Amino acid sequence: MGKHSEKDDDEPEGGRPGPADHGHEGGMATRENAPELTDPDRED
Repeated sequence: MGKHSEKDDDEPEGGRPGPADHGHEGGMATRENAPELTDPDRED
């Protein structure tokens, strides 16, 4: 049998890095849409 701490849960040893899942839907974090950074400059 593996080692278990007093706190027997599936939390990783270093915690859970990255953004928290506040919506409880899981999945990957989404990025903010920033068209001013991705679209080429237009001279209208």
